[in-house]
Amino acid sequence: MNELQLLLGTSQGLVVSSIAALVLRVFVGVNFMVHGSPKLFGPGRRDMRTGMSQLLGIPGILFDLTGLLEFIGGLALLLGLLTRIAALLLAIEMVITTIPNITKLYNAPLPRGWTEQAFKATRGYMFGWELDALLLASCITIVLIGPGLLSIDHLILMIT
Repeated sequence: MNELQLLLGTSQGLVVSSIAALVLRVFVGVNFMVHGSPKLFGPGRRDMRTGMSQLLGIPGILFDLTGLLEFIGGLALLLGLLTRIAALLLAIEMVITTIPNITKLYNAPLPRGWTEQAFKATRGYMFGWELDALLLASCITIVLIGPGLLSIDHLILMIT
């Protein structure tokens, strides 16, 4: 393989694809665990649950289930265990969390760069939909490419 094929080629082999899947799974999994753990274990968990219930008008049990999905689903991605199922459930959650923010965008200006006042005021975190959309795309990618060779899912397949 010459340098041009290495740089521009689309087929790098199963090992490289598995390493890429591992990197994506680890970063996405840890991100979900970080966002799910305060909903389950944090000292401000009760206040957060009450605030979200009042703000969004959802029952508190949905807050608990969301925290459970984010933490256990993130752990499943991290380990590569039931990867496609966990990624699909997390993708569905991201669709549900993104819809309220996207629907507000009709009246909101989109970020244009670091010079925009709203961008400066929020330090780049504009409307709350960017991370959800990125996690949605990442979860869809994981569903499509699977866990790769470096996963518990692959070990289970090797045993059976």
